[in-house]
Amino acid sequence: MTTSSSADATLCPYTLKPISSIDKSELAVINPEESECGHKCSLPHLISYIHDASAGSTHSCPVCLQSKVTVVCDGNAADRVLRGEPHGENDAQERVVCLRYGPIHYYLSLQSTSSRITATSCALSRIGVVLGVDIKHGMKIIHNGKIIYPDKTNNDVSEKILSISSLDIAKKRKKPSLVVIGIRKRQLYSQGSKSNAAAGVQGVIFAIVGMLTPRALWSNMSWGIGWTINTTKSLLGALYLFAKSMLYPPQHRDE
Repeated sequence: MTTSSSADATLCPYTLKPISSIDKSELAVINPEESECGHKCSLPHLISYIHDASAGSTHSCPVCLQSKVTVVCDGNAADRVLRGEPHGENDAQERVVCLRYGPIHYYLSLQSTSSRITATSCALSRIGVVLGVDIKHGMKIIHNGKIIYPDKTNNDVSEKILSISSLDIAKKRKKPSLVVIGIRKRQLYSQGSKSNAAAGVQGVIFAIVGMLTPRALWSNMSWGIGWTINTTKSLLGALYLFAKSMLYPPQHRDE
């Protein structure tokens, strides 16, 4: 894993800002247990790269471009994960929630000083904000094949999530027990835009097809014939009046 001095001297490949200037709650540590990786970058940009980009099912570390991204920790959670130490209810500064979202294992701390992260005392809020998933509409959390969120009794399952995460970290399990399912808001917006565009194209096609029906064709042809006849009559009438005025000019009476 890269040392802190060398990591702080590098720039984030997304924002081009020094790693040391990024708040730890928004700092991603990639594959912290791998000696050849452990690189750092912006957490929001990395998540967008992994889950929004159409680069296939595998994504390489954006710094070394060699290691496959499998584990992502935020800056506060990385040391805790490496130590594998459990955290109790009073250990608020290092409470970590771990989960699987897609093919990636995430370890996220609940404490944050960033203005972008709100309601950090709640594990659900932290998951929703970091992953960009609406926790009230569509997100589900599964543990051992059972859905624990949303809870039918409307209980806050944050403490249950933290207890499960604490046990996973203490036992250094290869995979987090919690699985998060949900579509990112950006993907929903993208799908909505595509649907609107498709609906617009479909509307144009239906309009064209409607114009080609026999009834529409007869109506258009009748209107065209009527317009032609009326225009011709008006033109002939104007020519008649002009010719009449030339052949029989009005006579003026002498005073």
